[in-house]
Amino acid sequence: MFSLDLQISQFLFQIGRALPRELVVFGATYLIWALIVLEFFASRVLSARWIKLFSQAMFAGAAAYVANAVIGFFIFLHARPFAGLGFNPLIDVGPFSKSFPSDHTAVAFALACVVFLKNKKAGAVFLLIAFLISVSRILAGVHYASDILAGAFIGIMCAWLIFRRTKGLYHVKDIVKNF
Repeated sequence: MFSLDLQISQFLFQIGRALPRELVVFGATYLIWALIVLEFFASRVLSARWIKLFSQAMFAGAAAYVANAVIGFFIFLHARPFAGLGFNPLIDVGPFSKSFPSDHTAVAFALACVVFLKNKKAGAVFLLIAFLISVSRILAGVHYASDILAGAFIGIMCAWLIFRRTKGLYHVKDIVKNF
């Protein structure tokens, strides 16, 4: 399994070197911030109770980040690709920081899935952005494909759980009290 993961990842690392560096850096580092801003505006457009939708997304993103921290504390699968394979990453990341699962991917997919659960059309755009963030992390050489898949799964599950748990609640104070 690791052989397939390595082959896919190395293929994407090579593509990352061929693309304009600024594009990869933007996708791997800054696009997640654009997603959060879009989340705020989409919440206002998609829902009369926009603060609820935005709160659900933020809670889902935070839950995904915490879940990743717990998993990363107990499971160390491998060093970051650039550290293990001996090349320079396109973005600045510590070689001893955890690679598995991807925090950026988990948070991006959590945010995107909350929107998807509320509105399929808008959610598809958000999922595309989450996918671009995730692939950019591989292109930059800081994650393997397996790190991304695990992060996406965690983000999707956290979004689904938060969305389901808070579905009947209408105020942020109720959402906070429920946790």
